[in-house]
Amino acid sequence: MEKINVIDFERQVVKKYFDEEEFLKFLEEKRELVLDYSKLSLKELEEEDLEIMGEESVIDYLEEVSSIIPNQEENEEDFVVQNLPVVASIAFNYLREGVAYLDVVQEGTMGLMKGIALYDGEKYGDFENYKKYWIIREMVIFINSKITDIKNEFKRFFKDKRENFGKEEHTHSEEDGEVYLKEEDLLPSLEAIDKREKLMERTIEFGALKNRLSSRQIEVLNLYFGFGAERRFSIFEIEEKLGLKKGEGEIIFEQALLILSTMEGKIFL
Repeated sequence: MEKINVIDFERQVVKKYFDEEEFLKFLEEKRELVLDYSKLSLKELEEEDLEIMGEESVIDYLEEVSSIIPNQEENEEDFVVQNLPVVASIAFNYLREGVAYLDVVQEGTMGLMKGIALYDGEKYGDFENYKKYWIIREMVIFINSKITDIKNEFKRFFKDKRENFGKEEHTHSEEDGEVYLKEEDLLPSLEAIDKREKLMERTIEFGALKNRLSSRQIEVLNLYFGFGAERRFSIFEIEEKLGLKKGEGEIIFEQALLILSTMEGKIFL
């Protein structure tokens, strides 16, 4: 069975498959091509990187989606609902810095709906594989658009720094004996501004922004909410299934929930 690494597919979405006609052509020509997640590299954030701004609605949403009972209804609305757990699970892999989980879910759901509306079994083959392409495509397009907006904000900032360089008085502020650095200290010359802008160009792009959830955190979340499994698993069962120490599963789960409930994360240069 021929496979395509999901990271390679993400790159193609950014470069080429944001165009819907090109994407449909790809789906028809590569109808047997299966998405491969085995080389998906995810980082785990340190505790001090986490924000405490929570969205209780994230947990409420996951609980609601995990309670969906499969049925054989064939109307489009019910079919979308039946596939929401798939969207919720895939979104765990697209929680990039600078985006909110529920926004990613919303875009993935839109992709699912587009895929359902345009599905033709003879052209596109197995629906289970086909729908994941649509879900991931919309998530990648959304994140890349968000990244473009952030980059444009930085570009405006650097442009302003160049145009006004040397026009403001260079001073330090001091309170209680402590010296606070100003922007002039971080960007003391036009060369420094150019270097920081180039760093921004390399750092803020889809392929460079890693996921805020680790592979283990995603595994625990999927088992707890029953996504891709025959049922939901308790924390105790998850620890046994994954060979974790007692209490370790709960820590991983709570860290994952905190990350999911973070508003958007931050991008640092």
